[in-house]
Amino acid sequence: MGNLNNSLKMLFILKSGGVIKVKDIAKRLEVTEKQVRRYKETLEEFFNIESISGPSGGYKLVGGYFPFKEILTEEEVNLLKEVIVSLDSNYIENNPKIIKAIEKINYTILNGEDHESCEQIIPYSRVKNAGIDIQKISEEMYKSILDQVEVIIVYKDNSGKCTERRVQPYQIFTYKGERYLIAKCLLRKEVRFFKLRRIESYIITSVKFEKDIDVKALIKEYKTNSIGIFGGKKYNLKLEISYPMANIIKERVWVENQEVIELNNKILFKASMIGGPEVISWILSMGKSVKVLEPEDLRIEIHNILKEMIKNI
Repeated sequence: MGNLNNSLKMLFILKSGGVIKVKDIAKRLEVTEKQVRRYKETLEEFFNIESISGPSGGYKLVGGYFPFKEILTEEEVNLLKEVIVSLDSNYIENNPKIIKAIEKINYTILNGEDHESCEQIIPYSRVKNAGIDIQKISEEMYKSILDQVEVIIVYKDNSGKCTERRVQPYQIFTYKGERYLIAKCLLRKEVRFFKLRRIESYIITSVKFEKDIDVKALIKEYKTNSIGIFGGKKYNLKLEISYPMANIIKERVWVENQEVIELNNKILFKASMIGGPEVISWILSMGKSVKVLEPEDLRIEIHNILKEMIKNI
């Protein structure tokens, strides 16, 4: 009950504008600052929340437009008011009208102020060529999510190779400033994260599908002990980190199982972390402030990467 409603409360605190200190949000919600950071991670799936560093830093909602009246019915607006007042998460979970209203809110987040209502019908089997607008594809993919229809995409992978995929779209997800389509890929028969800017073209079909995957649970699983959201190799890390970088590391929750031990002028960071290349990138971002103690195979891998980097300089 608390997590959902506190996330909504935090959203409206940020909606007031300006930079809000984390400690002030925590005080108003009567939770810890660590919990506030978790709420931020949840809200960032749909909203752009900027982290401002420094003594006057905190969180700032970027682009706080909430066009509820343009897209929600009067009944749905009243239902939302009832939920916020009741603070009862069971009411949300057992009320399909509320769930539908929240889906519509998520849709409006993807739209600008001048865009038409989601009631506009987007024709099926319309092909979009390369050079598409990210905002436009976000809107059309979200429409396909609401309608629960399959989409055929031509997708360019990391190597630049394009393949045609038939997917069942579940959610639009923002991660590190990039928008992704979370969808079940019928070619690979598993859930995949498709970066919107790499979708070369697409066809929204009229083929309906039933959702059989709990995407929220999947994202939560990925987030729990992963430095990213894409899975990868698992490492049992033991890092020795010097100040001032140690301050940055110990002040944040990177994975739920992390352990930080204070040493003389440094910290010992221990965690089981999933992420493959993202774990390596994270460690390299600490520069000379970090020493990899364990595992040995990761030490060797980073050493080889650095040797190759030196060759290219």
